[in-house]
Amino acid sequence: INYIITYGSYGDATKKNAGICGVGEMWGYYVGGLLATEQYGGDRFTGRDYWFRPFILRRLVDNTGLTQKQIFDCLTSDIRSHEQFKNRLISRYGNKREQIEEAFSVWGF
Repeated sequence: INYIITYGSYGDATKKNAGICGVGEMWGYYVGGLLATEQYGGDRFTGRDYWFRPFILRRLVDNTGLTQKQIFDCLTSDIRSHEQFKNRLISRYGNKREQIEEAFSVWGF
């Protein structure tokens, strides 16, 4: 909350503590799109151009076979950046390393 108060809305990737805000918003936008799509049909995912890149999570589910629970379980309190999140996913699901790295790199991480 301090990040949003300090920088207004979501700020950008260059501000202090942007990583923790970005990882949290990435998850929030992904789940919001998932639930809206399930409820209303079509494609309800938004935030394609946002710096925190919620589409990384969609790509992980679509291309790696990871479940939302497996991904969520990697979002522990010590994860404070996209890089740490990516590394946690790789450490837990190393057999999917290539697809995980690709999902992040396509979106600039």
